[in-house]
Amino acid sequence: MREYSLNNELSLESALPPAQLARLAEAGGLRRLATGETIYHQGDPAGHIYLLRRGRIKTFMVNSSGLEALLRIHLPDSLLGLTAMTSERRRDATAVALEPSEVSVIKRADLIDLLKADAELGISLIQLVLDRMSDFHLRVGELSSNRVEQRLARALLSLSRADTSACESVEDSKILLTHEELAQLINSRRQTVTTVLSRFAQAGLISHEGRHLIVTDRRGLACLLPD
Repeated sequence: MREYSLNNELSLESALPPAQLARLAEAGGLRRLATGETIYHQGDPAGHIYLLRRGRIKTFMVNSSGLEALLRIHLPDSLLGLTAMTSERRRDATAVALEPSEVSVIKRADLIDLLKADAELGISLIQLVLDRMSDFHLRVGELSSNRVEQRLARALLSLSRADTSACESVEDSKILLTHEELAQLINSRRQTVTTVLSRFAQAGLISHEGRHLIVTDRRGLACLLPD
């Protein structure tokens, strides 16, 4: 998928083969993003799709109460902004760069032309959308049945998976999200997440390196998950 989700069974490999990625990259202009720069806002009209070429980008939603829900962390070769392909053509989330990043900006009409000419690309996009739907179903199920400790353990296991296709492999095991962002990801409160993380650290399941978290006992965290 080339994005971090809560479903550990979903591969971090791209849903799109190299040839399809190359065609998408050629179809759009390059845009460079600074850390913290917003690509699009929730509620904006959607006319473009984005192929992440370098860096990491987070997408999140804000509900009617003003609370944020972190959806996923996109990695290079991930597609963002697919709501441009819906009938409403309006952003259902906000996308922000977590670090200096580069994206190819592809017009909706240009992607439609590519899909008409390349059926395999269409199949790949369907697979990507279904994988994201599977992750959404997992999150809804966890919210109704699992404790905060279990949801946080699963999130840490997923976010610390090594991105074997990245150049900076040393950084891959570090979890770059703040306590607030982790809380948004598992639908909890920051104070609760901080308390649980402290217990995990005391148990030797995680450690801290500066402001980053590192999973030190994956088996121990996995034991917290429901059967």
